Amino acid sequence: MFHQSKSHRVGAINIVGQNVGFASRMPPKFTDEDWDFNNKIKFRTIDDHQKLAERIVAESKRVVDETKDTTENWQREVEHHMKERTSEIRFLVGELNKQKKTALQEDEALSVYSQRILNALDFLKHKSLEVCNKCFIFREGRIGVDLVDDEVDRQLRQELKVTKGCLALLEKTLKESNEQLRKLRATMYLLDEDLGHKDKSLLIDEANLTLKQTQQKVRNQRDLAIPNCVYSLAEWEHKTYQNVQDNAKELNSATQLRAYVDILLKQVVEDMQNQTDRTNEAFDMRINEMRHVKKMLEQKHSDVVNHISDVNRNLVQLETELADREESLHLCLVRLSNRSQRPGLELTCDAVQNALNSEMRVLKENISRLKKKVAENKASLRYLLHVQIMQEEEINIKANSLKIDDVDCMTIRRILSYRPF
Repeated sequence: MFHQSKSHRVGAINIVGQNVGFASRMPPKFTDEDWDFNNKIKFRTIDDHQKLAERIVAESKRVVDETKDTTENWQREVEHHMKERTSEIRFLVGELNKQKKTALQEDEALSVYSQRILNALDFLKHKSLEVCNKCFIFREGRIGVDLVDDEVDRQLRQELKVTKGCLALLEKTLKESNEQLRKLRATMYLLDEDLGHKDKSLLIDEANLTLKQTQQKVRNQRDLAIPNCVYSLAEWEHKTYQNVQDNAKELNSATQLRAYVDILLKQVVEDMQNQTDRTNEAFDMRINEMRHVKKMLEQKHSDVVNHISDVNRNLVQLETELADREESLHLCLVRLSNRSQRPGLELTCDAVQNALNSEMRVLKENISRLKKKVAENKASLRYLLHVQIMQEEEINIKANSLKIDDVDCMTIRRILSYRPF
């Protein structure tokens, strides 16, 4: 280029130096050297660009091969990790489903145990407690000396105490069971949430494994968002295994609680049945004792009635005899009065007179004795009648007590048959 410019300048000077009109309008001329040099430059430039193009093509092929290999390698690496990840998620989904199935079974079992506690509470409240209180109310209807604080009352008070104690334990256990159900369902909720997330993640990764770059839907997809990861792998693993551990912990607690409920219900049944048997035994002893006393009173009452009949018969005989003796005394007095009418020397104390006087004296003594016996028999009769009334009252009192204990109380106590709830 430098030589070419120089030639132009030389040609221009020469042309200007010559005063030729046509020549002044002609283009400048190049020398042979310029022509050769220009050709060489063109050839070299062409060769250089050809070599550069060859290098670029070769380098492009190498880059294409490298990028293809790198892309394929990374795609294989990504797919390998995705397969590992899907396998890991499938394994965890399987474990979580096992945990969830076990938790559902435990939830159902614990719900059954809670219902058993409710059944026991219902029985104790509406059967045991009501029966015990009704027995107290019925026994307040006893009369007189039978209204006594006996062994039955003491056993009823003990039964009431045992029932209230069992109710308190069952209510406390029911609260614990409901709380354990709440905790178990909370862990189940977390398991469901984790399963839902993992199922969705598994579907995404499995769908990604099926995607190929030649697919039309991949080529047409636009507005791709590439969010940053929020949680680390360690946090993901910790959260997942923490859910499993929490669920396992609540499952263990629920199993232990069910074992405790079994023991508690068994103990409640034993305690209540033992106390009920002791109370019923006290009732039976009291009823048998009451029957024995009532039977003895009825026998005594029968004896008293017989004695009253005997006394009445004896009193009739005494009064008849007394009337006869009084008539005999009257006869004697009439005879003495008649003999007082004898005239003169005939008014003498002869054997007849002495006999009449002796008869009168004996008759008066006998009448006095008979009157005394009549009075004694009447007094005895009044006492026997009083005893009869007293016995009838006692028999009625015992009959009332027997009705209360044997009919009223023992009839309703027959429903107190305890079995494992």
